Amino acid sequence: MTKKKINLTKKNILVSIHVIAFCAWFGATLSLILLSFYLKNAENGNQLIYTLSSMHIIDETLLKFPALATLITGILLSIWTQWGLVKYYWVVIKLVLTILIILLGIFFINDWFALLIKYANQLGIDALSSNEFKTSWLSIIVTGIFNLICMTVMTIVTYFKPFGKIKKNKKLEMNKS
Repeated sequence: MTKKKINLTKKNILVSIHVIAFCAWFGATLSLILLSFYLKNAENGNQLIYTLSSMHIIDETLLKFPALATLITGILLSIWTQWGLVKYYWVVIKLVLTILIILLGIFFINDWFALLIKYANQLGIDALSSNEFKTSWLSIIVTGIFNLICMTVMTIVTYFKPFGKIKKNKKLEMNKS
């Protein structure tokens, strides 16, 4: 069975989409963290709700879609080029970190945002004094910083391609012959 490869033009288009999506995702994550810090400076309930609404828009548009585009284009680039999806450690590291960040968003950040918005709508500016609000707010900041660190690692790994090729199990190879 021959592997399907793509031509250079299509590969470059896919790489461009991948890099642009990743940059949008990185920028949105950074923006979310900055707005999270700004949130604590809200002077009234309307300002708090407005800041949370801005954060929610970033989460719903500039985080989710670029993250998904990054994952899909990364997988396509892996399987349609010489790198393969599980041939090299650096590709696997990027895949695992990408999926981890996306899962953190799905299973945790969405719930934390929902709680922040709920408390802000119910309590207004007094939400900033709520322990549940503070915990969710801090969780978003810590997770956002963790995500930025993971994205930075992914960028570094892309250029240095550490650890080389994944070695096949010799017993597995002997059984195939």
